[in-house]
Amino acid sequence: MEQTQSIESLIQDINKGRTVLPEFQRDFVWEKIKTVDLFDSIVKDIFIGAIIYGIPSFEITTRQIDTRPRKKKGKKRKSLESKHYTLDEILQLQKLDRSNFRLILDGQQRITSIYRAITGIDEIFFVAKNKSEFPEELADSKISEIPVEQLLYSFDIERADNRLSIALSDVYKMISDDLLESECLEQYLRNTEYYQNLNVDNTRAIERYFLSLKRKIYDLFKAEKLLSFYLLDMSLDKFVLFFERSNSRGVQLNFIDILTAKLYNGFNLKESIKAFETSNSGYNLVPELIVRTIAYIISKRRFQKSGKGIEIHRTFILTELNSEHFNELWDNVTTYYKNAIDYLFQNNYILHQSWMPYQNMLIPLIIFQIELDYGFDQMSDSQKMFIDNWYWSSVFSQRYTGSSNEKIIQDCNILTLIAHNQKIGERSYFNKLFKTQIRDSKDLFSYNKKQNAVYRGILNFINYALKGYLDWNNTSKINFNLKNIDDHHIFPKDYISKNSSEESEERDFIDCVINRTLIPKITNIKIGSKAPSIYLKDIKENKNPNLENSLKTHAIDTGLLEGQYDDNFIFFLELRAEEIFSLINDKVYSRQEQVQKEFFKEIEIDKTKSIKVFARYYSKIVNGSFNPSNGTLSYNGKIFDSPSGAGIQAKIDLGASEDTTVNGWTFWRYVDPMTNEDRYIDYLRKNGN
Repeated sequence: MEQTQSIESLIQDINKGRTVLPEFQRDFVWEKIKTVDLFDSIVKDIFIGAIIYGIPSFEITTRQIDTRPRKKKGKKRKSLESKHYTLDEILQLQKLDRSNFRLILDGQQRITSIYRAITGIDEIFFVAKNKSEFPEELADSKISEIPVEQLLYSFDIERADNRLSIALSDVYKMISDDLLESECLEQYLRNTEYYQNLNVDNTRAIERYFLSLKRKIYDLFKAEKLLSFYLLDMSLDKFVLFFERSNSRGVQLNFIDILTAKLYNGFNLKESIKAFETSNSGYNLVPELIVRTIAYIISKRRFQKSGKGIEIHRTFILTELNSEHFNELWDNVTTYYKNAIDYLFQNNYILHQSWMPYQNMLIPLIIFQIELDYGFDQMSDSQKMFIDNWYWSSVFSQRYTGSSNEKIIQDCNILTLIAHNQKIGERSYFNKLFKTQIRDSKDLFSYNKKQNAVYRGILNFINYALKGYLDWNNTSKINFNLKNIDDHHIFPKDYISKNSSEESEERDFIDCVINRTLIPKITNIKIGSKAPSIYLKDIKENKNPNLENSLKTHAIDTGLLEGQYDDNFIFFLELRAEEIFSLINDKVYSRQEQVQKEFFKEIEIDKTKSIKVFARYYSKIVNGSFNPSNGTLSYNGKIFDSPSGAGIQAKIDLGASEDTTVNGWTFWRYVDPMTNEDRYIDYLRKNGN
């Protein structure tokens, strides 16, 4: 029978040793972005699947939930603790409470992700909507009366610059430590960059919002029906059968399937995808990228007409896009999509499309071509310099991890500026873009999972920095159409396992990206578990006498071929990490200052001219004219001495009460002519000359 529990009770059960993992369960492997999606689903009441617990009727060894920091060079992680329970011990535990001792049979990744986020091992932030973004029906509601889903803008792995953000672990700690409201504000809000950049007259409102949001999130933690689970009391035979059969899953619809059904009468999306792939062998069409690009184009047109924001999320796609949009734009967008992939391959950004760090980065590259109105071949050296640095800086800052729709829209706007040889007026854009996750060579040891964008980025970057990987078999450039590209272990996994102790440092870094390179899979199959010098000599003698030249393009010291490192695995990794980091520094970091100098320009405001402004009050829009020279604002035929006075009158006209208040500087907006983004006029006050 299905039962429910709260996140708070789950955390308590884990802390008290009531909920444990069988020793044979796989390791925790989820990246933070999966945790972001998980909490988004929880808040939006989207079914995340039932957790399945088992009450064992047999002796078993268990291990703790993974609470270790993510793996990094220089800090060896201790092994997870394990504990063996005899049948007598299990029966004794069950006498106290039939469900007091449970094994996690299905749901380990979800449970571990929740635990790590709530306890602060992995920081996950609840990014709240600004009050102006609330639905109209909630205009007069207190924060305490608004469902937490309506307050959520997104979950993310970092704080937002322009929205209130609160770490889930901070909420749990504030409650657990029984902090006073003043202590909560002092320790967890007032020292944030977001708070310190607020106008003084906004701070009290945000403090109240913060405290209300803290309570709302904690109420979410306490909600008894939040997590569903099944508690199975099974024999050993049933236990084994469960694991044999639990991998089967039904076919799930995604929003592209729903969109296909919606467009079917006027545009056959399924057949169009098939036609592209038939005509373009070797290219993988990712329908979601084409759909979001079309959404950006259509949404931008709407923005230019009405001032309504640019949107590419699923709700907009499913409600606003129609077959006419696809008939108009499909061929053009897919052509530029193919051109973008060709450009990335020909310039050694990627070895194969399947190894691209962030597929979403194709969308800004498509828009860049559309705005250029001709191919990449015609762009200037200056534009190419920006594209180069934007691409790799985005990868190494993990720019597209979390809130990727917002990043896509911003980068489409930025690359539009670059296409038209215009400057970027936001210094904060460069600060975010250049916020690298790799600060020295030791950081490279942290990446060991193929799904991670930085892992993929590093392997592709070597290809870029050294002007193209050469195949080990024949010293020819590896072909884009090769589907079986493998992230080969330079030191084979079995070789390290056989020649090192179980607790050795070597075992920790077998899978790290520094011990990997990309080669055709057929080569990997023939390598087996031999020492590097042995299998490399086999390749040199039987296939490629110029193997040294190939190894150099993979940032591999040719001394490996001579056996210099067979017994010095860690030393080899350290040397290779230093070389790779040096390449990153030379090709990316050292050029960022020049990129910012060339493409950044302080905003210059012509104070002799009034600026068209608008404001949104829920779903309604009003227009006005702002004079930056004296701060007056013209609205509805009347000139107000301040934006706030005009804002109050506009809100009253739109239905607010007579005693309403407003900060006009963060009520009225204007459209930045350079980026086509709307901004508060407070931006003009703070950044204008």
